[in-house]
Amino acid sequence: TEDGAGAFDCICQKCGLQAGGVRDVKLWQRFCLWPLSFFLVIFLGTGVLLIEQNTRQVFELNLNQLSEEQKSITEGLNWYIYTSSVRDSRRGIGKTNEYIREYMENRPRIRGIYYLITEAGENAQEVYSNLDLELPVMPPGEVTYTPQYKILQYGEKQFLRLSSLFTLPYQTYEDACFMDITDFVQNRSRQYRYFFGLFFVTAAVLAVGMYGISRHLTKSVSLLTESIRKIGSGNYTELVEVRGNDEISELAARYNEMAQAVEDKIFALEKTTEEQRRFIDNFSHELRTPLTAVVGYADLLRSADLDQDASQQLGERIFKQGKRIEKLSELMLQLVFLEHHSFELIPCDLREVVMEAETILQPSVQKAQMKLIVQVPEGPVMIRAERELLLNLLGNLTDNARKASNVGDTIQISIRREAGEAMIEIEDEGEGIPEGEQDKVFETFYMADKVRSRRNDGVGLGLSICSDIVKIHHARLELVSRVKVGTKFTIIFPMLQS
Repeated sequence: TEDGAGAFDCICQKCGLQAGGVRDVKLWQRFCLWPLSFFLVIFLGTGVLLIEQNTRQVFELNLNQLSEEQKSITEGLNWYIYTSSVRDSRRGIGKTNEYIREYMENRPRIRGIYYLITEAGENAQEVYSNLDLELPVMPPGEVTYTPQYKILQYGEKQFLRLSSLFTLPYQTYEDACFMDITDFVQNRSRQYRYFFGLFFVTAAVLAVGMYGISRHLTKSVSLLTESIRKIGSGNYTELVEVRGNDEISELAARYNEMAQAVEDKIFALEKTTEEQRRFIDNFSHELRTPLTAVVGYADLLRSADLDQDASQQLGERIFKQGKRIEKLSELMLQLVFLEHHSFELIPCDLREVVMEAETILQPSVQKAQMKLIVQVPEGPVMIRAERELLLNLLGNLTDNARKASNVGDTIQISIRREAGEAMIEIEDEGEGIPEGEQDKVFETFYMADKVRSRRNDGVGLGLSICSDIVKIHHARLELVSRVKVGTKFTIIFPMLQS
């Protein structure tokens, strides 16, 4: 109906809802509104059913009492008329109405019950009545031997009427019994007034309670929403306080894990971006230096009138800087190759790789007037590896050790096993790396001793390539170094179990 629709719109406005805007209902409003509405509907329906059930039972008791009273009157009249007729012999004939009045007047009266006995028929004559009110009776033609009841309104009072026919010797009569049920009806109204009062008090208390509970239950969700809003504005460090062990707390904990993961990812991306920027800057710098030299020497060779020795010297310098550019390009390609290529690691004996590396590295070490010592254990040392990458790794580390060492120094490569792991150690007796720079040596283009590195045609990419090769083999690379004592690189591989 229109009234019902208006009431619903009013309730929606009080609850913060918009017409047709169920989608706009907030979570705390749903927690508050739906359980409250469900409970109140059940409470209201249960209360009305209980009151009506109680009313029906009381009414049936009154109706049964009136029916029993009517039945008792009929049986009592039959007995009284019989005994009176026997007593009066033939003189009792035709005195039935008088006997009825005598019986009814001498019968104990029940408070609130009234009787009207009339002769049946069109011209019914009243036989007995104790009514002091003018209450309607059933039309004569509608009364049957089966009792029929009806509730009558008389002013502010209400009566239950029970009508039926009964037969006495020589005559049929209509018996109408009336019971005053005003208290019964008023009691029903009182029950409804009390129930609706209790209903509205309960609704108010529940509304306040459900509001508090829903706000408490959704507090963590509100905090999550606020934190997500802050993340959207760029604040990735916002975490939610976790309390309890319920589903909301678990959601908050999972959110904190997600926020931490996002923060770590953002930090990693920022670090990667910074590394890339620094890489590009360093690469540009490293490339610009030899290119500037090449352009300068070439211009001088082109424009100046030089003799053959000077021209030869400039050509050598151009060649040297060109080789440096070539080496830089080659190492850059290696880095890109390692980053974007997938390698198949197959079982191999680490001893065989180290012995092959010794054969390759021995000439360059001897040319630098240094000694290369290789120590391998007895028995195979099996790991999963890509053989060519391992040779590259050992070559870079040994070459780095050679550049850091002096004439007559010793470079040692050894293999050992420990706790299910295979280790390769490359140790030199060179200048060492200062403690404050040891964490930076694996960065691209970083050179701890720039003067020595320039002298040895270093570009700062060798150890960065070593770090990438170690990661490909799921291994670890550790560094121990002391200035003026030497440096030791340790590569730790997971060893295959035999």
